[in-house]
Amino acid sequence: MSALPTQPPAGQAFYAPEIQTLAEEPLRALQEERLAGQIRRIFQLPIPLFRRHLEAAGIKDPRDFKGLADLARIPALRKSDLRASEAAVAPFGDYRGSTPESWVRIGQTTGSSGRPTLIVWTRQDLAVDYQAASRARWRWGLRPGMVFAQAHPHGLYAGGWHMSHGVEAMGCLDIPSGPPTTEAHRRRVVQLWQRLQPDMYRLFGNAGVKYYETALEMGIDPARELRFQQAGGSHPSSQFDAVSAGLEALGMLGSACSEKNGAHLCEDLAIVEVVDRRTGRPVGHNERGNLIVTILEKDNFHIRYDLEDLVRLNLEPCPCGETHRRMFYDGRVSDAVPVAPDGPEGRRVEMLPIDAALLLHDFPELAMPSVEYQLVRRPEPRAFLELRVEGPAAAGATSDALVVAISARARAQFGIPVRVELLPRGGLPRFDYKAARVIDEAG
Repeated sequence: MSALPTQPPAGQAFYAPEIQTLAEEPLRALQEERLAGQIRRIFQLPIPLFRRHLEAAGIKDPRDFKGLADLARIPALRKSDLRASEAAVAPFGDYRGSTPESWVRIGQTTGSSGRPTLIVWTRQDLAVDYQAASRARWRWGLRPGMVFAQAHPHGLYAGGWHMSHGVEAMGCLDIPSGPPTTEAHRRRVVQLWQRLQPDMYRLFGNAGVKYYETALEMGIDPARELRFQQAGGSHPSSQFDAVSAGLEALGMLGSACSEKNGAHLCEDLAIVEVVDRRTGRPVGHNERGNLIVTILEKDNFHIRYDLEDLVRLNLEPCPCGETHRRMFYDGRVSDAVPVAPDGPEGRRVEMLPIDAALLLHDFPELAMPSVEYQLVRRPEPRAFLELRVEGPAAAGATSDALVVAISARARAQFGIPVRVELLPRGGLPRFDYKAARVIDEAG
């Protein structure tokens, strides 16, 4: 795979039907064949970090690797392993599957969990990334000739470049609007959207909120004059419309079809495992676990890379006809807020921002123009969840009743008590890119 294929006919259901409808047995056989190729490369190049992990599992030669069942023997790698590798063998570490003269793009991770790691791409790597992304966008309904507005940042993060080049390769007009950083920038973008009338928007929820609010401030009706339907992009469950393995692995691991019941994975390009992070054992249908990926076909790949993301697999067949499994992205392990209810029947529960978002969106007075909230995390788990929420300005009985209703719904849904602090609109910070929904406080 050296380049994107010719774009399919617009009426075609799948971007790559011969792959996306492959039966399970030949799909697993394809994974096994491609994985064996990556194992050989680890020893032949060599790729020292991965080779050490293989040898720790008793795989000292490619012939020792017998198939997919052997994959679980290999210790999982985490971001901390990549950072240590880059520190020991500066600046790129000893886990690259290609040589510098073949690299055509560089980027770095956001650094939200520590020092950013470096990402490099060959032309082959970009071709794989764009293939995966094209399948995802085709499911969304994007077709050649459409106008597409997005707000990814460009620069060292590289997500914006991937988004723009991938969309352009599909034959679409890309509007690289960028994050809504300043008032002047937001107004220029809104004016451009008004002129070009995008067919599709893909904005992070917080970016969507800022642009939506700016349009209202300018006296522009977002739905009628911009074809921009909702402030936050849509219902919080839109988070489940896509799943990523990070730009360092496979930026667009999958997306949802019209069934909206999980994101179909690119299982010919990545082997996906979901495991209990405490035991390392696979979890079952719709159970939360850590996302571990092994990347196939790329020059710069990862083997058993633990994203430290919490996800769930949908193992049921999909009525749409696509055979690759589906996944729900729930959030980051680092965003889990533990709650330890009191009493003999109390059980420790981990809450994620998506749990709160789905709960709060059911209250119309909180949902528009967007659900704005924060989960408070303390050094020691409390017997209740602390939740800060923006709501109606009115105080008194109306607000008290809303707090009681939220608390009651949370206890019924999650089995834990919740303390709600209702704040006026604008009482919580806004973000240009990814919103920080968990705040750590002492006490």
